[in-house]
Amino acid sequence: MDDITPLNLEDSPKLFGMRFDQLIPILISFVISTQLWSWMMPINLAGQDIKMWICLFVAMIGPFYALVTNNHSASYWETLLNFYTGSKILIPGPDPNSTRFLVDEKLPEFVD
Repeated sequence: MDDITPLNLEDSPKLFGMRFDQLIPILISFVISTQLWSWMMPINLAGQDIKMWICLFVAMIGPFYALVTNNHSASYWETLLNFYTGSKILIPGPDPNSTRFLVDEKLPEFVD
């Protein structure tokens, strides 16, 4: 029997419940933080070793990115930033879509 399940092209492939554009930064940030831990010498600041805190910060960059892009993909956020930071010129004038409001529309009559 053939599978007649409709293909939803809006969904993106997922692994562990996350899209690949979320999973890859998480894995990369964890790998970089563990490599930093092994490569760095102890960093003393006011008598405390801050190497652990630096590595934890780097490790949390990936999960933070996944939380920010939870409802939208990375391209959505790039489009949103471009909208707010890009330059645009707004020229006042007539409505470019003149058929937006249908003035001569026939409305249905409801009889009680």
